[in-house]
Amino acid sequence: MQQNPQSPTLKVQLKLYKPGNPIRPVVNNKLAPSYKISKHINNKLNAHLCLNNHCNVKNSISLAEDLTKLKINVNHKMMTYDIKDVYVNIPTEESLMITKSLLLKHSDAQVTKQIITLLEIILQQNYYSFENILYQPEKGVSMGSLSLIP
Repeated sequence: MQQNPQSPTLKVQLKLYKPGNPIRPVVNNKLAPSYKISKHINNKLNAHLCLNNHCNVKNSISLAEDLTKLKINVNHKMMTYDIKDVYVNIPTEESLMITKSLLLKHSDAQVTKQIITLLEIILQQNYYSFENILYQPEKGVSMGSLSLIP
């Protein structure tokens, strides 16, 4: 249980690498009522889902280490993608259905039901405050609001 929960607050980060230095809105969710259960569910998802994450990068250090191990020739090309508004475009209902489907392949129905119920509760608490006014995104989630990325 979260001691002294508070509404998540909206902060901004400057994108110094982009022309005009646009902002990136980020929600600080560490004191939110659902933060600790989100962390717990993340651990459960990692334990119950067998996801092949060989293309994911944990941090810049692991990326640098992985890149030094590559055997690159003249035919290789490196690509990066800048996905605009990735978090606010996460389809939450579809994400829940996919998660449920994957869980049912690797877990029993009771465990799946419990995890999905908690995920629904967590996603319903998708809100933040800015200058003492509460906001709730119409779709997706706020960057920083999810601690459930397995």
